[in-house]
Amino acid sequence: MANQKVQARKESLILRELTLILNREMDNEILKAVSISEVRLTNDSEMAKIYYTFLAFNSEIDQESVAEQLELNHKKIRMNLARKIQVRAVPELQFIYDTSLDNANKIEKILKDLK
Repeated sequence: MANQKVQARKESLILRELTLILNREMDNEILKAVSISEVRLTNDSEMAKIYYTFLAFNSEIDQESVAEQLELNHKKIRMNLARKIQVRAVPELQFIYDTSLDNANKIEKILKDLK
């Protein structure tokens, strides 16, 4: 039980710090459009799955360009995170596009079409 609480606290901390890093410290307009929706740590805290969405406020921001920029800046993001959090080892970051919003929009459209 206590281990789950510690892990949840770490996940919350990583989510908060990654959001701040992407929005304030990265000099990249595409990364500033990224919103972290969830962080899941493995049991050994070696790997963090980072689920993200983005707000396409201009035509150059799409899922492919966001994924590319996250991959290109992966090391810099992890280094910034290492400076912010107090953990023994900073987990490896795996960025995964969160499809839940897309799925919700599809369901809403289907329900609207049924009426």
